[in-house]
Amino acid sequence: MQTDVAILIVGDLALAAILVAIAAVDFRRQVIPDPLNMALAASGLGFQLIIQRENAPMQLLVAALTLAVFWALRRGHFLLTGRIGLGLGDVKMLGAAALWINPLLLPALLFIASAAALLFVGGQVVATGPAAARMRVPFGPFIALGLACSWLLEQFVGLNLGMP
Repeated sequence: MQTDVAILIVGDLALAAILVAIAAVDFRRQVIPDPLNMALAASGLGFQLIIQRENAPMQLLVAALTLAVFWALRRGHFLLTGRIGLGLGDVKMLGAAALWINPLLLPALLFIASAAALLFVGGQVVATGPAAARMRVPFGPFIALGLACSWLLEQFVGLNLGMP
């Protein structure tokens, strides 16, 4: 029991540190460095291997599918508009985030991230005018918020949607 609590605390601290780093760098530079995405993925996989080894293959599959789906959305948007709407770092971060949470919580992560980003842009429009609606917005901080909230729901509220 104490070992599980210690592992959870270490996982919480690692996740928090990586998410703060990603949010800070992406907000400032509008890029998520690959080493931070790799740290997010490696620590998420490590946590799964320690806590739920039998679910690790499923987590890897879901992460790969998440990465593929968001890469395809990114590519499709580019082909339709000629503009990049979702950064490659964001795509990689979503794939890495899928290693941390129950796959059924991915929609919650996406909803929280998207709603927070829309509220941010809306606030910018109100504060500075309509031109703010066309500015580039780093999505990493909002993905970080969505992952943190989903993680908290799963770990501390026990919301795992009936999955082990």
